[in-house]
Amino acid sequence: MTDPLVLIPGLNNTAAVFDRLRVRLPADVPAIAVDNPALETVEAIAQALLPALPPRFRLVGFSFGGYVALALLQAVPERVSGVAMVCTAPNADTPAAAARRAASLQVVAEGRYVEATMAQAANAFHPDSVGDATLMAEREAMVRAYGPERFAAHVRAAIARPDRTALLDGRHPTLVVGGSHDALFTPQVLAYAEHIPGARRVTIEGAGHLVPMERPAELAQCLADWARAA
Repeated sequence: MTDPLVLIPGLNNTAAVFDRLRVRLPADVPAIAVDNPALETVEAIAQALLPALPPRFRLVGFSFGGYVALALLQAVPERVSGVAMVCTAPNADTPAAAARRAASLQVVAEGRYVEATMAQAANAFHPDSVGDATLMAEREAMVRAYGPERFAAHVRAAIARPDRTALLDGRHPTLVVGGSHDALFTPQVLAYAEHIPGARRVTIEGAGHLVPMERPAELAQCLADWARAA
């Protein structure tokens, strides 16, 4: 039995983003999916999650969840047996990226959070996934459950986060996963994996940004192989 995977969701995601993944993980790779509370720093989110986590665990941070995962790694490195960065990166926002995030808060002010988020499906999914009515319905239910207040808090947390690239120094086995058609975390962005000693890097074909929902079987196998080997 491997140390439990702690699955940390991204922006606009509840723990439900991992529902399809969790049922495909093998029995010897246990997993705990958490919800990020509506707090305005990734450090505060990490501290809020810690009491419910086991003594030893492997972090799996998806998108915004990667920022939280690295805050957890910094807080309790002795409890972390590995870090998987799924469609995410350790660097801080550039000034331009921070400005774009801040501008996105306007949809909350205008009461258009759900509408605006659902309209971004083409940027979040592989083109083949956008026509999957079941998948889109699952995403809408998740976005509604997540809500505008949590979105606003997490946007501010993302803007405020520091660069934590130095934490990925090879002392904790590291996996970097990307989607072949991810418009947010492209292969070029994920090239940071090449500078992490011993890191594994995997590209999952036929997926956009929402790899856990689009290609759960492939991601489950990838995580299982990593957890068993490291």
